[in-house]
Amino acid sequence: MKILVNFKSGFKQTFIVPKEMLTVDFRNMAREIGGNIESIEFSLPSRQQKSMSSRANLSIGIVQIPDKR
Repeated sequence: MKILVNFKSGFKQTFIVPKEMLTVDFRNMAREIGGNIESIEFSLPSRQQKSMSSRANLSIGIVQIPDKR
């Protein structure tokens, strides 16, 4: 899965992450690389794309990750 992380510093980084990776592990890894996270955008293939791999349609999801306190 392709994930774009927007850091609070303004830095952006795209990661290729296996679907089996735990969210907490990914968040910790991303935070070590770029600092505090502003938001995460991930690309998921649409249902139609799963059956027709020749299409390039992607659904975009955005997740806000709260800071640990």
